[in-house]
Amino acid sequence: MSETSPKGISKGTGRIAEYAVGLVVVLMFLFHMWTASFGTLAAYQLTAVHWALVGTFIILVKPLKSPMGRIADILLILANLFICFYEIKLQNDFVVNAGMYTQFDIYVSMASIVLALVIAQRMLGNILPVIVVVFIGYALLGNLIPGMFRTIRFSIDRIAPYLYTAYEGMFGQTLAVSALFIYLFVAFGTALDLTGAGEFFVDLAYSIAGRAKGGPAQAAVYSSMLLGTINGSGAANVVTTGTFTIPLMKKVGFKPEFAGAVEAVASSGGQIMPPVMGAAAFLMSEMTGIAYAKIAFAALLPAALYYLTLSFAVYLTSHKLNLPTVDKKDQLKPLDVLKKGWYHMLPLFLLIGMMIRGYSVQRSAFFSILLVFAIGFLTNRKKMTLANIYKSLKSSVDGIAPIAAACILAGAIMGVINLTGLGLKISSIIETLAAGRMLIALVLTMLASLLLGMGLPTSACYMILAVLIAPALTKMGASPMAAHLFILYFGALSTITPPVALSTFAAAGIAQASVWKTGVESIKLASTGFIIPFLFVFNQELLFQGSFADILFALVTSIGGSLILAVSITGWMRERVSVLGRIILIPAGIMLFVVKPYYFNLIGIALTAAVLFVEIKLARKVARRPGQ
Repeated sequence: MSETSPKGISKGTGRIAEYAVGLVVVLMFLFHMWTASFGTLAAYQLTAVHWALVGTFIILVKPLKSPMGRIADILLILANLFICFYEIKLQNDFVVNAGMYTQFDIYVSMASIVLALVIAQRMLGNILPVIVVVFIGYALLGNLIPGMFRTIRFSIDRIAPYLYTAYEGMFGQTLAVSALFIYLFVAFGTALDLTGAGEFFVDLAYSIAGRAKGGPAQAAVYSSMLLGTINGSGAANVVTTGTFTIPLMKKVGFKPEFAGAVEAVASSGGQIMPPVMGAAAFLMSEMTGIAYAKIAFAALLPAALYYLTLSFAVYLTSHKLNLPTVDKKDQLKPLDVLKKGWYHMLPLFLLIGMMIRGYSVQRSAFFSILLVFAIGFLTNRKKMTLANIYKSLKSSVDGIAPIAAACILAGAIMGVINLTGLGLKISSIIETLAAGRMLIALVLTMLASLLLGMGLPTSACYMILAVLIAPALTKMGASPMAAHLFILYFGALSTITPPVALSTFAAAGIAQASVWKTGVESIKLASTGFIIPFLFVFNQELLFQGSFADILFALVTSIGGSLILAVSITGWMRERVSVLGRIILIPAGIMLFVVKPYYFNLIGIALTAAVLFVEIKLARKVARRPGQ
């Protein structure tokens, strides 16, 4: 009789599942490294193999909790493998049969939708699968709806094959981004973590900022920024770097909710920070046809202003609380840190350099990953054991699984949108509600991004809204770059926006702070991120588009705007700032972000000068009082 676990599941069976997970993890890495270097596959072949491996992994690591569940899981794995490889066969057969479907093809297509929903639900929960079902229901019953949302009649025999085989469907454009780009960068990030690069970046940031008041918080800002741009998940980055930075911030005197908010805001901002932008830059390039380098360059100034505001708010708060500086004996010297780990920066330089030189994203990531492992073996061979390497590879599949699951379901949604013409209808509705006023259209888009982003990964949220809403914004006058970056920004910020703020929840848990207080602090610290997207739609200079003089003017005034907003957020400027002064500084700071018309800057400067004058006089008056 075989040995069993307390739940009645055979330990031998569990060991077989572990071996199966290990096989999938290794195959996943080898397959994507091969396709990134020497292997050439059609997009449908790449996505089919990608989902075959990811789907199998999800079923194995999220098994049904019953003795019969093992049998069901095995059948589910076999069915998913068949679905994926039948997709390849079907696409190949289209060349011969001119795209005609057999009845069996239709049955397989229906099964593919059900399987994708079942597997993805294990990883993502119920929200996105329910949204998919609603969209498919709309395609089926849309002919019964009165008004502008009415569609022609679509049968399941037409819907299912379209979602199964179309480039806008489940195995199409969205899943291709996961297979082509995102997995490689997730693997790149986990490989960096394996070799100690994450610790190096934290130490480097701490050595540079640690001498100032609140140095540990500054270190949290910039180390989370560096790592967040690679891994592309705010919540995951909070858990990774927050375990080091949040206790350190609390130790020097920051309140728990403030420490948690700093980490949450810094980690979430990684998705908007070039060069990698959590792989969103490559996704946007695929969706818009704009070159990756142009997207990364355009996104640089808004992201820099986001972090400048956060960093200066941390600096002012440190002075407001009169926190002590780090003891000299505990301070790290930047040169010492660089001497000890400078080589950890080489893969990042190689990655950026190759992409700038025009190499493909996949090829650049391939050689960068190889360099990371080479550095690991040359500098810390003891750490590069098979067990640790496997753990790193498994972390990469853990990271890609929810993204790929979201991508395949987002593909189903996009397929329905394309088939029914829903995107054009929603764009028309936004245009009608906005009545030609861009600001109202942007507010509606912001609310949609925040709402969808609460339940979806940023990548899935962006893909859906890029199809549904971006056309309306561009039709009303926004540039494609500005429209798509606007959607991406609020999708990223949804991870710190209540009520479903995953990054905030994670940070509050580590800080042992109130979730709601941490959420309020997060919204305040991320204020620039909520303001700038509206401004760069109207002022392209913030995206480095326009004349050199206007771009330089935008750079200088927007830096001033960031500093003024930080003063308003913290209520401190050498002395405590009154409530009225903080309220006035909000529009003053915003006006400095506006490039044209120029008089907005003059008004902003005048308001700031007036507040400074009054606050300084009040401070001197208080200082002259007897007993002060």
